[in-house]
Amino acid sequence: MTQIKELESKVQELVMLLEASKQLNSNLEMGEVLQSILLQMVQVVGAEAGTLWVVDQERKMIRVEAAYGPSSSNILNIELAIDEGIVGKVIGSGEAQLIENVAIHPNWANRVDHSSGFVTKSMITVPLTVKGRVIGALQLLNKKNIAFFSEQDISLAVALANQSALALHNSQMYDELQRMLLSMIRTLAKVLDARDPYTAGHSERVAKYSLWIAEALGYDTPTCEELYKAALLHDIGKIGIPDDILRKPDRLTNDEYDAIKRHTIIGADILSNIEPKGAMVHAIQIAMSHHERLNGSGYPHGLIGEDIPFFARIVGVADAFDAMTTARSYSKGASFASGVEELLRCKDTLFDSRVVDAFAGILQGCDFKIDQYEAHQGRGYHL
Repeated sequence: MTQIKELESKVQELVMLLEASKQLNSNLEMGEVLQSILLQMVQVVGAEAGTLWVVDQERKMIRVEAAYGPSSSNILNIELAIDEGIVGKVIGSGEAQLIENVAIHPNWANRVDHSSGFVTKSMITVPLTVKGRVIGALQLLNKKNIAFFSEQDISLAVALANQSALALHNSQMYDELQRMLLSMIRTLAKVLDARDPYTAGHSERVAKYSLWIAEALGYDTPTCEELYKAALLHDIGKIGIPDDILRKPDRLTNDEYDAIKRHTIIGADILSNIEPKGAMVHAIQIAMSHHERLNGSGYPHGLIGEDIPFFARIVGVADAFDAMTTARSYSKGASFASGVEELLRCKDTLFDSRVVDAFAGILQGCDFKIDQYEAHQGRGYHL
């Protein structure tokens, strides 16, 4: 219990940090922010093209995160060693460079031009520095109309680079906090699942299925990420269920089943104590209502139809499917195909038809080869 309490406390701290970090970031995706800043710099300085490089310290690489100009699509995601080329030297030294003729410069990494088809003649390279640490660099290529950039151009570029550096730094902080939060939530879910030998991996699978359903229903990326994290915590209330009931290998008595049903109320209560409360609304609703059923036969409140929060209806379908297809001491578990048949049979009575149809479409579409479907998703979420 001490370990779980510590994890709960850490999750709360990270949620608070994430909410604070949101205030530092634009509503735009960071890729759009960086592209916008790069375009501004290119226009102000009068360059033909530009690139924004970001340091990946773990891999000791630098990568193009934004590009503008001819062949910009071919430049995106090009990688260099952290000390390679003119950009690598600027990142290493933290000092801006103005180069009139890159072709004769000893540090010029001409393979970037070879990859893109662009011909670089002159260049300004400025570091992106935050609190004395270089996190990337901006390059402005080929002065329009005249041969060379001026000292005034490099002064403008350095001033604008400070704006870029702060935006990039805030984004990196936010991404790191997102990963930390998700890691702690996953750890907490694994601790919960480990209490019952028959539910190993249950929370992760339910979250994964819920995410797929939300994607199929057309929800945007931030909403899908929020649902995924909330679904990981749908059974957090099982913290309060005694082991002799939770781990019982045989079927439960009525009294024991009543005790199990309390995990929904316990879970919602735990999550309602995490600040800021606004960040936990969906998680609370899901923990409380993922066992509610459309016809009012569910628990804990016997909600009917639209009174059940929609995200709870999504997780309810994912949870029921995993329960049906997981082996127990008294049941070998249904096949995926049989699980889908049961969901379809119960749609509009127990389960929301939109949710069931979306999930059935996914599983039938991949011929119930879930591993293959997952491998081909290739999403860019914080998951």
